[in-house]
Amino acid sequence: MASGASLALIITSALTLASTSCGGGPGPEFRPVLDIDLPEPDAVDAVILLIGDAGEAEGRTSPILRRLRSDVEYWSESVPVDSAVTVLFLGDNVYPVGIRDRDHPRFATDSMRLWSQIQVVTGPAARSRGARGLFMAGNHDWGNMPGERGVERLRNQQTQIERARRQGLPVWLLPDAGEPGPVVLDLEHRVRLLLMDTHGFLQERDGRARDEFFRKLRNALEGAGDRHLLLAAHHPFQSAGPHGSLAPGARAFGLLWLMKKSGTLVQDLNSPIYGDLLSRMLATFRSAKRRPLIFAGGHDHSLQVMDPETEYGPETVLVSGAGSKLTDLAVSDQLRYAAARPGYMTLVFRSNEAVDLFVTAADSTRVTCPLEPEEERASCVRERAAAMALVYSERLVPSGGAPARGGG
Repeated sequence: MASGASLALIITSALTLASTSCGGGPGPEFRPVLDIDLPEPDAVDAVILLIGDAGEAEGRTSPILRRLRSDVEYWSESVPVDSAVTVLFLGDNVYPVGIRDRDHPRFATDSMRLWSQIQVVTGPAARSRGARGLFMAGNHDWGNMPGERGVERLRNQQTQIERARRQGLPVWLLPDAGEPGPVVLDLEHRVRLLLMDTHGFLQERDGRARDEFFRKLRNALEGAGDRHLLLAAHHPFQSAGPHGSLAPGARAFGLLWLMKKSGTLVQDLNSPIYGDLLSRMLATFRSAKRRPLIFAGGHDHSLQVMDPETEYGPETVLVSGAGSKLTDLAVSDQLRYAAARPGYMTLVFRSNEAVDLFVTAADSTRVTCPLEPEEERASCVRERAAAMALVYSERLVPSGGAPARGGG
């Protein structure tokens, strides 16, 4: 009989098949809307790049990672403030089941996939100017396992990241393995990052531990002062992708029973346990009288910019989970932009207090390049990285606008 983790992987694969075979195509894709041009770097205080679900990408064959590294180098070298560039890796950093033990035959491949992402912040300008990479845990980084077995799998990833940091590379796993967070990071006076391990929360059955999570969240919100609030986790606040609702054809494939039986249903936003997380989070925003400017997640393998479905939700919901895989999208009234294309997002905090969002994407057929022959691979990666382009931009906060928006 398959183990719980194996069954979860079988179900996930089947749901992906269902969504791509029954969804009638990749779903909505908006024409490029470029309302805002990239600013001159000397008019920028901070840059945050968002990429999720890059755990199948390998540095040798991934145009996405090459282009992301190039952007990190550009902003690091050009912005006149040290430590201005942060890359948030939004979980599922290593597919299919995180980093296995050192004696496992797939350990080298698992590690290479993580280190391919670490290399994004190792260019000469990134290292000299203090760019940093912050890794967050996704369900695959836990090996799709609950409890101590999952934590041990995540510790394997943290061990690799700590090893990189001992070598002078500015990378962290946040929160620490097994801790739900939120971890609070203030980027000068402009923005407060709150980083959460939502997979750990979904596995937590101790009511006191959950209460403590929300107490910390409220304190972090109330103590933010005039900073913008950016919440980030692997699981998104909402989504028009397969995890936002049961995948098309799930019932027809007889998968709903399997999902409930295996516990896989907790990974979807309409599961009871995830619904509890979201409802209590909304209640916390309301009681703290602070709406986040942004909630960023991955989990669904697409690029989405959304309005909140609820009055007290984040002002903007982002899904940036197209680092190495693609899944379909459904039509949603909340979508401002959506595409099942490989890419990532960039938040630019201008010196005049404006906050801008940029989405960089490639053609949907250009997720990766063939491994061999080596010369053709290198050429393919260069050309496809160069062909990636801005497909969407939007001003989230006007120049001179109030630093903290929203409220009770």
